[in-house]
Amino acid sequence: MNKIPQKILIIIFNLVPIAGVLFYNWSVFEMFWLFWMETLVIAFFNFIRVVLSQGNNEATPYRYGPLQFNFKRGFTYLIARIFIFFFYSIFIVVFIGFVAQKEDTSHVLLTLAFQNKLFNIALLLFACGQVYYLVKYFFMSGGYFYSKAASYPGIFDGRQIVMHIAIVLGAVGSGFLFKDNANPVYASGFIIIIFCALKLGFELYFMKTEAVENGVTATN
Repeated sequence: MNKIPQKILIIIFNLVPIAGVLFYNWSVFEMFWLFWMETLVIAFFNFIRVVLSQGNNEATPYRYGPLQFNFKRGFTYLIARIFIFFFYSIFIVVFIGFVAQKEDTSHVLLTLAFQNKLFNIALLLFACGQVYYLVKYFFMSGGYFYSKAASYPGIFDGRQIVMHIAIVLGAVGSGFLFKDNANPVYASGFIIIIFCALKLGFELYFMKTEAVENGVTATN
């Protein structure tokens, strides 16, 4: 994939939530929850990659042959990811969802119940993108033949670090800057700008052509 169009798409994708919060009444919870649901989607696709990674040396000529399946490593990875997902989900739902937006939590319940159409479409598009990367860059390109199961992220990864920093900087910063402002949109906008800026920097920094060719996107 050409890196310049990919960078442009990443930049546009990270600008959309900012416009949504500032002008279309999107909530901070929806943005963090979408980001965190993407993490779970990535975990399932990485589970497939871990199970089917053959781990051959790059000097080995590509060839078809009997596959080895790394089920033990794959399920260990997936269970750990699911545990981390639900652990942090409690924090996101309770504090960013219900506590931070206690005046109106109906949209939180609708989003959690997959009754938010825009949220569902965004998540579906993300999942479709993951299918595309898996099929084209992992299977069709023969990436699975050289991919190593041990190269996939462990329990903690960059996405969690981004989320932690965004929450701390966004919450503390908005508390000081907008504590006397009656309009909550400004505080929400500030938090989401911090979040999207960190996420954008993370995705651009770790976007490497060789990672994509092995079926690993910049969001791993």
